[in-house]
Amino acid sequence: MEKFLKYLKIEGVGGHVIRISLACLLLFGGFTKLKLIGALEYSLFWAILLAGIETFAAFGLLIHYKKPLIGMVGGILALLSIFIRVVFSIEWVRGHILQTDSFLSALNSIFGIYNNGLFHIALLFGAAIYCLGNSFKAYVAERITRPWPH
Repeated sequence: MEKFLKYLKIEGVGGHVIRISLACLLLFGGFTKLKLIGALEYSLFWAILLAGIETFAAFGLLIHYKKPLIGMVGGILALLSIFIRVVFSIEWVRGHILQTDSFLSALNSIFGIYNNGLFHIALLFGAAIYCLGNSFKAYVAERITRPWPH
C-alpha cells in the first residue's frame, strides 16, 4: 500500500511541474508577444490581445491552488492561446516561407517538415487539457465537500 501511495505523490509532483511549466511558458510568451509591436506588419491590437490572453491564462493556472474556478478559466485561455499560436504559425509559414495563397499547403508543409514542433504543440495541448481537467476536478471536489447552507 505504501508503494502505491508513493506513486500518487510522484503523480502529484508531476502535475505541479506540468502546471507551473505551462504557466511559465505562457507568461514568457505573453510578455514576448509585445515584441511584435516593433514589427510594423503585425497589428498592435492583436499583439496586445494575445499577450493579455496568455498572461491571464498563466495567472489563472497559478491561482488554481486558491480558486479552482479561476484555474479552469486559465486552462480554457491556455487552450485558446495555444490554438491561436498554431494558426498564427501556419499563417506565417504560408505568407513568409511558401508565399502561397493555400492554407492547406502550408499545413501540409508544416506536417512534413516541422514534426518536432508538432510534437511540442501536442504536448502543450495535452498540458492545457490536463490543467483544465485538474482544475475542474478540484472545483467539483470543493463544491461537494462544502457544507450545506442553513
